[in-house]
Amino acid sequence: MECRLCLGSTPAESSVSIFGDPHPERLQQRIRTCCQIQVKRGDGLPDRVCLSCKTNLELLISFRKACFRNNESSRLRSGDCLKIETEEVLLEDVIWNDESSQSTIHRKNSEICLKQFPIESELILHKRSLPGEKLFQCDICLKSFIQKNRLVRHLITHTGGKPYKCEICLNSFTRKSSLKKHKKLHSGIKTHKCDICFKSFALKNGLVIHLRTHTGEKPYKCEICVKSFSHKSVLVSHEKLHTGIKPHKCDICFKSFALKNGFVKHLRTHTGEKPYKCEICLKSFTQKSNLMLHEKFHSGIKPHKCDICLKSFSSKSYLVIHEKYHTGIKPHKCEICLKSYFHKYKLVTHLRTHTGEKPYKCEICLKI
Repeated sequence: MECRLCLGSTPAESSVSIFGDPHPERLQQRIRTCCQIQVKRGDGLPDRVCLSCKTNLELLISFRKACFRNNESSRLRSGDCLKIETEEVLLEDVIWNDESSQSTIHRKNSEICLKQFPIESELILHKRSLPGEKLFQCDICLKSFIQKNRLVRHLITHTGGKPYKCEICLNSFTRKSSLKKHKKLHSGIKTHKCDICFKSFALKNGLVIHLRTHTGEKPYKCEICVKSFSHKSVLVSHEKLHTGIKPHKCDICFKSFALKNGFVKHLRTHTGEKPYKCEICLKSFTQKSNLMLHEKFHSGIKPHKCDICLKSFSSKSYLVIHEKYHTGIKPHKCEICLKSYFHKYKLVTHLRTHTGEKPYKCEICLKI
């Protein structure tokens, strides 16, 4: 695939379609305004933009926004626009307008107030509270803030520092408020209850996310593969898979992982650790998701039914696995003997016959 802006060749998963974007007219406007390039559907030219160029567009937009804000701040301080009637337009609408004479910004009030103060320090604080008055700017991303302490807190997002640590689980956070919310999880108090299944949560955000399991809502969409997610953090983790970077390497088998969570789960295959235990039968699991699937067996509820043979399952994932038998397709093939399997885990087990790996050891006689 060829990028419309830099003409560089890039794979489809590392680029986005100009017309397939959730807001295609917005992306076209940014290209036209920032690059002075007219983009039309069916013009015979490349219709994709690489992620690098898309990022550069975002940075340029942020810079232009900062310029508009700073210009308005300067005019406000000089008394040039103490009383102007403003139109109901957003800042981005101003940026898209090619007429340089357009410099009004949408404000909450129809005119700037003429309030007076006895001392200069109160006047300065009041001006910062006005829409558009953000005097403390980040040198990295050009984002502006009303107060200096907010800028300091924002800078932590660039450095990766997490100064606030939980004394119970040693988890670290960038903000004190995030640590305060986190501590509620350790308190055991769950005040937010789901009206559908009556499950309770310590945090309101946890309840909001949980409700999406009932509604099926997935508001966070990946721009590369268009896959949707119910939680933003899951989308952020998913997007790392598209970069191809795998910084987490196992010191035992040298296998690499893009996500730390996947790396931690993998280590349990070497240590044999199974931290998640069923309270009914005491069976242990390496992953929490496997424990949750197992617990559904005890409930006896099987809401997922196969449309072909009408067999029921407690989990949708088990139904998906079962439906593969009806298709007859075996997508997982051994590259050594070309034997095929319906499921990946069976291929992994089969490969041990070629590698000689014996991961299961008897605790009594130590036989492998």
